[in-house]
Amino acid sequence: MTPQHSAPISASPKSRADAPGSRPAPLRRWLITISILGIVLAVAVAYYLLRPLDAPIPEGAGAQYAGLEQGITAQGFLRLGSADAPTLVENFSSFACPHCRDFHKEQFLTLLDAIAAGEVQFVFIPVAHIGWGAREAGKAALCAGEQGQAWTMVDVLYDWQRRFVTSTFDARRVRKGAEALGLDMAAFDSCMRGSAVQDVLDRARAEFERRGLTGTPSFFINGQKVQDYREFDALVIAGGSAEASSS
Repeated sequence: MTPQHSAPISASPKSRADAPGSRPAPLRRWLITISILGIVLAVAVAYYLLRPLDAPIPEGAGAQYAGLEQGITAQGFLRLGSADAPTLVENFSSFACPHCRDFHKEQFLTLLDAIAAGEVQFVFIPVAHIGWGAREAGKAALCAGEQGQAWTMVDVLYDWQRRFVTSTFDARRVRKGAEALGLDMAAFDSCMRGSAVQDVLDRARAEFERRGLTGTPSFFINGQKVQDYREFDALVIAGGSAEASSS
């Protein structure tokens, strides 16, 4: 009898998923998903960084300060009116604070005649640690002040707070606004990058904390804290200290 030889049993071929260099299907799907998400994120970031930003200058910005004396205090804070005026009004304010904007648009206007008459000096102390973008905006106002446009920039920045929902004080928007105001951009850029303007903001924060303040706007009339800024104009007209209470 012829011996029968059985065919050698060959090793079962590896599945495609087990072949060298291949990945299991679930892993491939996961990598594809991650790649797609990465592309979407990159596009979103590119759009956010490169999208055009408006920097409008509101009609009449700065016009209300024509003829008023402008300057800075020894600490570098913005001053409107004579340094010899008998009533000193100090305003701790953030450009990102809605109530600060409301004050600037309403009660502040009632002071302009008293400032023009030499009765009031108004000092704006920028609070840069409260509110998104407040630091960039505070720097912009101070740097515009180096070119005589501080209060015009204040008007512009508060208008932007009302006008824009996101990226209100984006650095590119701030710079475009400075260009629109006709500022010397080399000087403005140097100021924005420099340490001097940051030193002013640091002194403002130190003064904010020294006086035990917790929010903006906060006001002082001849050194006495005003408890309700909505009565601010009446307090100034009355002479300040009589109706203001100490902190």
